[in-house]
Amino acid sequence: MDLARPQTISRTGKIRELLTLFFSVLLMSFSTYFLVLIEKLLLARLSQEAMEIAVTSAYVAQIFQVPCIALAMMAQVYVGRWIGAQDYKSIGPGIWQFIWFSVLSTCITLPIGWVCSELYFHGTALSAAGVPYARFLIAINFLYPLGAALSCFYLGQGKTLLVVIATIASQALKLLSAYLLIFGWGGWIPCLGLTGGVLSTLIAQGAFCLFLLITFLAHKHRHLFGSHHWHFQLKLFWHCIQPGLLRAMNRVLNFTCWVVIARLVAEKGGDHLLCLSIGGSLCLFLPFVGDALCQAQTTVVSQILGAHNFSYLNRALRSGATLAAITIVIMGIPFLFFPSVLFNWLFPTIQIGSMDIQKIFGGIWLSFAFFTFSGLPISYILAFKDTKFSLFMGFIAWINGALFMYVMLNKVSIAADSFWIVLSIMHLSNVVLYWARMRFLKSRAIASHAAPSPASS
Repeated sequence: MDLARPQTISRTGKIRELLTLFFSVLLMSFSTYFLVLIEKLLLARLSQEAMEIAVTSAYVAQIFQVPCIALAMMAQVYVGRWIGAQDYKSIGPGIWQFIWFSVLSTCITLPIGWVCSELYFHGTALSAAGVPYARFLIAINFLYPLGAALSCFYLGQGKTLLVVIATIASQALKLLSAYLLIFGWGGWIPCLGLTGGVLSTLIAQGAFCLFLLITFLAHKHRHLFGSHHWHFQLKLFWHCIQPGLLRAMNRVLNFTCWVVIARLVAEKGGDHLLCLSIGGSLCLFLPFVGDALCQAQTTVVSQILGAHNFSYLNRALRSGATLAAITIVIMGIPFLFFPSVLFNWLFPTIQIGSMDIQKIFGGIWLSFAFFTFSGLPISYILAFKDTKFSLFMGFIAWINGALFMYVMLNKVSIAADSFWIVLSIMHLSNVVLYWARMRFLKSRAIASHAAPSPASS
């Protein structure tokens, strides 16, 4: 047996291959997002104000968290391409550059986040508790890109079991610690409320990163992939990070756009803020489907591109579209047919007055559907490393997102229960633009590598 050559799977775009990856990544993604939802629901049982602080603070933290994760997730594309090209020794040093990025990101996120937290909550009723809570989240931000980079070492190879196990274990740890630290336990553990929620995140995410780092440095990975080559290499660092910078800027623009929207809603207060908090709690959880689809499809497409099997790109697209449609329909059942039952189960202590639950949950489902489907074309754009278009879409978000919602909230004065329906228009327009770009990239790749037929000659 040749230890220098790991056994890999040849990707052909069949739905069976996508399903194998998708369900593994879905389980991992579900456990992560589900525990985020559980934490918000636990805080909702503590008080409505605690839930509102946790949800609105999460939007500030995600301005830094999501771009860093998006950049670190480019490691999945590189690993997939190196695997497809059988360039195994590049993988270890490459992953280390993403690890270095995660650590160094603190030099930027911490000072900027400290100021942004104060500005975001200034003049709001949530300022006193919201600012320290948001700052704590930003202080531990580096753990998220670190976990993403180490996960991509396995995901890029199409190997998901270890990451799934580590994710479930860390989230179980988070659930236990969140409950104990938020509500306390007798005379042993005091009730820490919001602080307990964020401490549980530090414990769980720190344990997740430590476990994956130890396994990454295992003897077999040092031998096969050079995982012991930990040195910072400026040229390789820039080669790995540079394509992801534009994608990270896309995420910065998208989430600052969303923060502006959340701020507009917070200023209106009342039913609008409550509707945002209800939908926001769910929308911090529901993206697990779109993220799982995007990650699985990115691995498949990256390995297809690395092996130059461009004829499989269309088959992979059909497989992904079928899977997206099925998941969207399944998720529509509780939101469209049992909205009152679902609301009373999730938020038993919250009264929403005259607002229409069915309209709120219908809008949340529409936003979920369009967001999930957008993961399909985005996976192709990531695999092609077309990060310039990603940056372009970040600027578009300020037109079809922040500007659009400003008009709808302050000029049209939409009702609170219509917020999520109106917001879904933004996600729909994103799907159209991403899909058009994906078709262009895919068609160009297939055409440029197609052999001339006898008829054409």
